[in-house]
Amino acid sequence: MPSDFVGRRALADRATRRFALVTLVDSIGSGMFLTASVLFLTQWAGLTPSQIGTGLAVSAGVALLLSVPVTVAAERLGVVRALVLLQIWRGGWFLAYLTVETFPAYLVVCCMLGLALRVIGPLTQSVVAAATSKEDRVTTMAMMRSVQNAGFGVGAFAGTLVIGAGSRAALAGPIVFTAVSLFAAAALLRGLPVPVVPAASIRRSSAWRQLRSLRDRRYLLLTALSGVLVLHMTLLTVGLPLWIVEHTDAPPAVVGVSLLANTVLVVLLQVRASRGCDDVRVAGRRMVLSGIALAVFCALLAASGEMSAVPATAAILLAAITLTMGELWHSAGAWGISFELAPVDRRTEYLAVFNLGTIVQGIVGPPLVTALVLPLGTPGWLMIGVVLMVAAAAVPAVTRLSSPHDAELAVE
Repeated sequence: MPSDFVGRRALADRATRRFALVTLVDSIGSGMFLTASVLFLTQWAGLTPSQIGTGLAVSAGVALLLSVPVTVAAERLGVVRALVLLQIWRGGWFLAYLTVETFPAYLVVCCMLGLALRVIGPLTQSVVAAATSKEDRVTTMAMMRSVQNAGFGVGAFAGTLVIGAGSRAALAGPIVFTAVSLFAAAALLRGLPVPVVPAASIRRSSAWRQLRSLRDRRYLLLTALSGVLVLHMTLLTVGLPLWIVEHTDAPPAVVGVSLLANTVLVVLLQVRASRGCDDVRVAGRRMVLSGIALAVFCALLAASGEMSAVPATAAILLAAITLTMGELWHSAGAWGISFELAPVDRRTEYLAVFNLGTIVQGIVGPPLVTALVLPLGTPGWLMIGVVLMVAAAAVPAVTRLSSPHDAELAVE
């Protein structure tokens, strides 16, 4: 076996282990914050639910406008150094939450944190691509996502115990812990063994020059289709709970059971669901499976509204499982496609563009589900199921479209 291959493999293994630890530390803190955030912002900062929602919407808008150019600019620092600085940045702004007493102050903190989070995603993928072989990239992302879900679960449980104390100091605990976890993640990222991948386009020109990725029709279409499928995030966190509570006879406790089942299945199955997705054709087929699973989820949820408590509960739990399978297949397919169709010297830029689909879904998804799908009931669920299936079915054909950069992809 060639010595350079052995050396690269050892380097990749060390980087993967370090990344897994960083992901675990980061996600435990994030899980604590998500559990306590609404109580903290309403009881500590005195904000209204409407103000919190407005802040999140504005934050998503800022990320949509700035995440790509900021990501490309950050790459000039070196992706690892940029990740370290962004984790420190996030930790500092989380501590700033403790000083928030007005809506404008909350808006600033929310936007600074939201933008940083959206920049970290493509930078992390870029580091994974540089540190691992082509065959291991998607598997590494899947492993990290499994660890992330486990960390979220631990953090959410810990956050629940802390805020259960009911004191003002207890509300601040998850905020401080989250900041400390991000500083720890930054320390772990320092010295991450990642080979430098030349980014000729960045060195030759300004990072603010017109982005070539925005002229790649194939990549933009795939970004849009993936953005439609990533609606599974809103369906899980908004659509499913509201439908159970307001439109079915199932007990409200089914919400918690469904979310727990989702977390456990992602931890157990994400790596298995991602196998083979380093091949664009396989990744495209996983996206199709994702659309089918999400359409079945919509049909089962629609049917649950016409059932009595016991069969409705069974239909909802089965729906939660199919939703999770759709989520697993979408994640795997999206990683494979976004990695394999991005030119090496502009990989970070392309990954940042692909991430726009998730950002747009975060803006459009919640009002779409709450203002259209849920009020329409069964027709609404069937309509969104058809949209998801059609979007998924289009993915393989779009991956076969020609691109100006196909020659560059062939030499990787």
